[in-house]
Amino acid sequence: MFRKILIPTDFSKGAEVAIKKFIRENEMEVKEIVLLHVVDYNIIDTLVNGKELLYESEEEETKDIERKLIDESKKKLNEIKESVKKIAGNTKIIVRVGIPYEEIIKIAEEENVSLIILPSHGKLNFSHEIFGSTTMRVLKKTKKAVLLIKSFEG
Repeated sequence: MFRKILIPTDFSKGAEVAIKKFIRENEMEVKEIVLLHVVDYNIIDTLVNGKELLYESEEEETKDIERKLIDESKKKLNEIKESVKKIAGNTKIIVRVGIPYEEIIKIAEEENVSLIILPSHGKLNFSHEIFGSTTMRVLKKTKKAVLLIKSFEG
């Protein structure tokens, strides 16, 4: 049914739990899994602090931080790739820089996935959100099927 699945991760505990649950409980035939991490522009902006002593320009510092975050993300995605090999014929990793929900939607379209796996965050409580803001935005804006996986206890 779902031949190509997109699994975005922010490397949070919730995302880790959701991925492990999907691997453990999956009974679908999966031809390919696309693992995605989006390096958020806002994180790069936060880390850039204009240290003129280390870099000749803020642009140079930004590029260096971005490169380091991309390299670290690829390492982490390769670790996850090992665990999802059990359920998929092929696994692809992608790292993008941008706004997470926008990049998730773009990759889902570019890769022509049939399903996006997203973790739910928080606890069911009327005074708190049950979904993270990225999850909510993807749900509202994507045309692809989305499977939410409970990533918390309770």
